Amino acid sequence: MSKELRPSLLRRIGNSWRARGRKAAGIDVTRDGFAVKNRRVRMDMRWEDVTQIDCGVRDHIALDLFFATFYAGTTKVTVDELDDGFRGFENAVFDHWPNLREPWIALQCGPLHHPQFQTLWRR
Repeated sequence: MSKELRPSLLRRIGNSWRARGRKAAGIDVTRDGFAVKNRRVRMDMRWEDVTQIDCGVRDHIALDLFFATFYAGTTKVTVDELDDGFRGFENAVFDHWPNLREPWIALQCGPLHHPQFQTLWRR
């Protein structure tokens, strides 16, 4: 193995290790926002309360995982593409912020095994 791949491999192993045992969340789109239920905790966030949206890709051993983090004051909610209801949620985000579609999809279609992070929107 070349030395150039080792840092990437170690990062991918670390990301996979941190994600182990993670119970997939469920995302429900509501009339004025969304709700994320992970284990026994439910977090509600209204579209109008969102102050920042960060998106990125974490590289794991077997896959690259797209995620989005929404901030509203001191509340932070992170969802990823493996969460139940993510595609419907994604469409609701695009309905509310149409200008996010292009950079959001560009992050999803980026190069393999290269982590990415970008703030897509800030009030």
